[in-house]
Amino acid sequence: MHYTAVVDPPADILSAAAPGASTPPAPRWPRALDALPVSIALALVFMAAGLVELLTRGPVAAGYQEDGPLLITLTVASALSLALLWWSPLAGLCVSLALLCAQSIIGYQFTQAALWAVVVASFATVAFDTWRRALAAGFLAAPGMVVLAWTSPGLSWQRALAAWASLSLVWVVAVVIRVYRGSIERAERRAALFAADREARAREAVAEERSRLARELHDSVGHALNVVVLHAGAAQRVIATRPELAREALGSIETAGRQALADIERMLGILRAPDDGVGLDAAPGLGQLERLCEQVREAGLPVSLSVAGTARALPASLDLTAFRIVQEALTNTLKHAGKTQAQVTVCYAPGELDIDVLDDGRGVAAGVTEGGRGLLGMRERVLAFRGELTAGPRAEGGFAVHARLPLGTEER
Repeated sequence: MHYTAVVDPPADILSAAAPGASTPPAPRWPRALDALPVSIALALVFMAAGLVELLTRGPVAAGYQEDGPLLITLTVASALSLALLWWSPLAGLCVSLALLCAQSIIGYQFTQAALWAVVVASFATVAFDTWRRALAAGFLAAPGMVVLAWTSPGLSWQRALAAWASLSLVWVVAVVIRVYRGSIERAERRAALFAADREARAREAVAEERSRLARELHDSVGHALNVVVLHAGAAQRVIATRPELAREALGSIETAGRQALADIERMLGILRAPDDGVGLDAAPGLGQLERLCEQVREAGLPVSLSVAGTARALPASLDLTAFRIVQEALTNTLKHAGKTQAQVTVCYAPGELDIDVLDDGRGVAAGVTEGGRGLLGMRERVLAFRGELTAGPRAEGGFAVHARLPLGTEER
């Protein structure tokens, strides 16, 4: 069996460490603004501006029809088309551009309010809609401006060039804003992913410490209770014939009991820490790799995932170790590799599990390769299963992590 999943990250922007966590889609509008009220406000402002323009402008230039009710209707409709921006900026652009061209084709001297409604709709489409719709807006605006220049007898080429330059400047500003918003959103998502990764590692460390305390409780308190039982039985047998031995046994019972109580109090003080979630969530494993890769893609790193061989059930500790190796390798790629893409390959070979994480970025510094805590942690996990880990720069550029985990070997 072999399958491959490849999905590029969204143009706007690790934590299976926290499995099940998902990142909400990026809004198309700035968070400080609500799209619906803004769209309605723009529509009302442009409608008022258009009516004022029609009432205050002088006689129309030669070659144009006199202003009439139809022009008023088209101007008001152009303004009201901005109310569509909250739903779809591209739809608002299409309607406003069509109404502006209609004014010119009919023979009216188009209003500045209608023209600027097109400019605002273009800006909203490029800055806040998807890249595909922003590109479609360019293919719509270009012929629309050509139609406008062709059907306007009083429009000189200088004015047409100035209008085109102004519209281009607006588009450039919109693209800059879009790119800036995208970078901010990606940075926020990366910060959230890294924070979740740190939290998951802390939770894992706490869980391991609690397991250690449980073992210590079993060893120390269990031993003390065994001593108490043995001495109590001995005291009961000799209390009538050898009372001095019974007193010694009772003294040993008291000492062992006090020691056990001290150990219990000490450990309960640690276990009372308010962290109800530790140990309640299912540990992540290879079954959640696709979710991990999707979260990394949302953070801005294109990742492809390939699984070769027949997937099989793994021991929980081995499954967790394999997952953590992929997670740490992708985290290092996000932190150090720069603009790159990564490939994750999991191969179920006979008697072993092979994991490869490759990227084609700028690699990492030598100090990170030699003494990084992440790589050190991966090596410790792999050695616990008597496996092999190779990590280092690739000859063709980038960085590679290869882990071989023997199957059927439990952690010791």
